[in-house]
Amino acid sequence: MSTKNLLFALAATLTSLAASAQATGNYDWRAASNYVYQPQAIIPGAQAIAAIGQAGSPNFSIKGLYNCKADSYLAIFTITQVGASQAEADALLREKIAAIKTKLKESGANAELYVDMISFLPIYEVETSKKIFSKKTYNEVPKGFELKKNLHFRYKSSHVLDDLVTLCAEQEIYDLVRVDYFIENIEAKRAEMVAKAEELLKEKMGRYKLLMKEDWTDKLHVMADGFAMHYPMEQYKSYQTYSSNALLNTPAGPQMQPTTTQFYMPKLAKGYDFVLNASIIEPVIQLEYELVMQLYPKPKEPVKEVVREVVKTETRKEVYMVTSTGQIQKIIIE
Repeated sequence: MSTKNLLFALAATLTSLAASAQATGNYDWRAASNYVYQPQAIIPGAQAIAAIGQAGSPNFSIKGLYNCKADSYLAIFTITQVGASQAEADALLREKIAAIKTKLKESGANAELYVDMISFLPIYEVETSKKIFSKKTYNEVPKGFELKKNLHFRYKSSHVLDDLVTLCAEQEIYDLVRVDYFIENIEAKRAEMVAKAEELLKEKMGRYKLLMKEDWTDKLHVMADGFAMHYPMEQYKSYQTYSSNALLNTPAGPQMQPTTTQFYMPKLAKGYDFVLNASIIEPVIQLEYELVMQLYPKPKEPVKEVVREVVKTETRKEVYMVTSTGQIQKIIIE
């Protein structure tokens, strides 16, 4: 490949990396073909609640969605450095990290850096004829060393990632592993969803009471609710573009290769009774909340058996005799 074509291919690769890295990172890019997202059930016991009710029993459900913009982000870059010795590999890696810290400070980007040690491994010769062994321990002497570290960048503005990609690329660090999203005070956001759902549930039940002219005092009420959270990395879809780039020149002419990319596909604002922060322009953390109220007839109380007192009547026979003088005498019968 000519120098011109090589530079063009490298530029196209870096451009593609920067575009995909903004959202998820290379980890999700590589796993996209094998990753199948299984959505969570908002209320695992909702079906059980519905099963309790009988045919014709009222069932009320309120479902909401909250699009939460991230308060902070964590981008992880991985760096691999090899050297003829451990000292050389470590020195080269420290030099790159120091350059990134200096440029990061000069650029004014509001980002914190944490260096995470991953591995330090010896590299051995593959060919047997070239292997070298220690005369004292008889262990094979490595021909070099490989040092791996991860660079963790925490920042609050999504635009900082563009600067981080540039700074790392200048130090020959091209692998953006992943980007995590974080939101603060999630309890307050959940409380906001609960309050909204309860308000709509009361309005919905009040409307049904008015139309059906019932107050359901003869019904038992069973309620359940639940939350689900969806991160941007879970909601990217693969997509094969219609346009292609000519990257390879052959005697037959440029070889056109289709391009596979990804796009952010959040949960659509349909099928929900309310949506908070409906208009979004960037990937967000999506919260789902569902409130279910099931009414069903109260069980009939068992009829109590009336215990009647049994009165026993004893019959006694007595015999009397009237004498000739007109006297009445009782005859005792033994």
